[in-house]
Amino acid sequence: MLVCSFLFLQTARAQYNYVDTKIIREQINSAAADSTRSRLYGILAWEMRFSNQQKAVELADSMLLLSTPAKDYVRLAEAYRIKGFVKVVNQDLNGCLEMYAKGMEQAKKAKSSYYQASFLNLTAGMYQDKGDFDKAIQYYLEALKVAEDGKESEMIASVTNNVAEAYSDAGRPISFTRPFYERSLQEVLPRKNWQYAGMIHSNMAKEYMMAGSPDSARMEIRASIGYLDKVKIKGYVYATCMTDIGEILTKLKNYKEAEQYLLEAYQILDSLKTSDNILIVLSALSNLYVESGQRNKAMEKGQQLLYLAKQYRSKLFLRNAYKVLAETAEQKGRLDSALFYYKDYKRWNDSIFNENKERTIANAESRLKLTLQGKENEQLKISNTRLRNNSLLVAAVACILLLAALIIVLANRKIKQKNQALELQKQLIEKQSAEKDILLREIHHRVKNNLQVVSSLLNLQAASITDTKAIDALMASQKRVKAISLIHQNLYAFEDLSTISFTSYIQELYNDLRQLYNKGNIELICTAATEQLEFDIERSVPLGLILNEVLTNALKYAFEGREQGTITISCTSDAEKLLTIIVADNGIGLSVPFEDHISGSLGFRIIRELTRQLKGTVSCEVNNGTIFVFRIPQSRWKA
Repeated sequence: MLVCSFLFLQTARAQYNYVDTKIIREQINSAAADSTRSRLYGILAWEMRFSNQQKAVELADSMLLLSTPAKDYVRLAEAYRIKGFVKVVNQDLNGCLEMYAKGMEQAKKAKSSYYQASFLNLTAGMYQDKGDFDKAIQYYLEALKVAEDGKESEMIASVTNNVAEAYSDAGRPISFTRPFYERSLQEVLPRKNWQYAGMIHSNMAKEYMMAGSPDSARMEIRASIGYLDKVKIKGYVYATCMTDIGEILTKLKNYKEAEQYLLEAYQILDSLKTSDNILIVLSALSNLYVESGQRNKAMEKGQQLLYLAKQYRSKLFLRNAYKVLAETAEQKGRLDSALFYYKDYKRWNDSIFNENKERTIANAESRLKLTLQGKENEQLKISNTRLRNNSLLVAAVACILLLAALIIVLANRKIKQKNQALELQKQLIEKQSAEKDILLREIHHRVKNNLQVVSSLLNLQAASITDTKAIDALMASQKRVKAISLIHQNLYAFEDLSTISFTSYIQELYNDLRQLYNKGNIELICTAATEQLEFDIERSVPLGLILNEVLTNALKYAFEGREQGTITISCTSDAEKLLTIIVADNGIGLSVPFEDHISGSLGFRIIRELTRQLKGTVSCEVNNGTIFVFRIPQSRWKA
């Protein structure tokens, strides 16, 4: 499904303004010439490309029948463009490329730089929607060159805006993309194309928000609204701009104003019967209602978004719909529904991420392979030259020196070269090992920093709501993120980057939780089978989360009404390769057996599921306090 803003300038010249289809039909009925009728068919078909795709294709086929005998290459190009666009809407990307290729042939026969640039622009947009930004930018730049050579002002405006958006999607900053936006503005402002000018400013506002510059984003929003206020007939592009502005205002927490713009965009797109484009504004509205705490509206729009996304098989909006529904169900306290929706969100999110990741890796591997091949060829040439020179030298020496002396000299030289090669290889391996250690430390450091950012965001979110249960849930999630963060912090702090210190990690985790729950008078006693019991990162994360849940439960509930207490943690291993971890407190004990807590308590469910993931067992008993015993296979642990 194409949703990019570049579409509106891909119509025939000056066709981005409002078209009265009733008048067009009257003109078709009264047209005497086939060329006139074919041109009118094209205008009407483009207007119906969303609302009645079958009729749009029929009109395009009629254009082909009328224009082929007359060799009207411009109309033939336009007909193939309409048929290709409809195939894009219906997710037939191969069919779309076939139609665009035929249209390009007709555009070249017509020597029309406008239509050649248009087909290149549309092809680039299709690749951009697929996430192939390298190929999209390649086609955009080719389209820009064709448009500039032909001095096609409308196409230059469209392509430069699209180039900026593609570079932004590929990760380039606003400082890089802004000159392209400004070039686009230079082309549209003299023609008083206010809605396109407003769209360019809203695009820049989005980029400033992503760059963390809200003041610049607000300035661009004001500029966009200033141009859009001059628009008399509000169509697709106007609605697109309203959607962008509404999304930005949502991020700025101007919820009431954001809702006004988004509802206006929704009404316009609904009146145009462009159901697939409604997905964008529906997603924005759903997110607005989640952010502003309007749960019923969020649930309603989320369900509507899910229904339409399934119809159009849009992975992106399916993911967004499940995310909205999961967050809304959580806000309403419907944890089972929230978990159900969250699993679907995770599945679609992973699908999108893996597709982009695989594409990126493939491109990177291809480039790396070419680079390595080039280096190997150069080295091979140098080696061949050296070998030829050595052969000549050996031949000359052989004529002078005795055979025995020659054998000794060559043998010594060979041994020396091997020793030098071994020494160089050793130095290279040591250098690569040191670089790898530095890189791993940096990765763990960055992961720790990113997790701290997530923790801070959860804290900010908790501060912005009043629901006690929601706050508790967010704070519990924050501490779980903190538990994982401590693991990565320990990884880059110790010499052995593959393991972390068990006793050090437990002490840091406990100190953090004790400060959170203001339990400074509760003492922790942590013992291990050896002074430094260590375990690998693959198992440290689930085990860290388990201990986080057990310690949290003890600090929150075990010592109610008591001023002092003790939590004891011991870790031992036996000859059967079984790691035993015992967490005991001398508190008041569980009021309900551990097994009965599991279905109703998220923390105890986490303990049970993560223990099962580690292929271990957990048991709990109450004896002058609460005692948790974990037994976990030791095949991957180090002591």
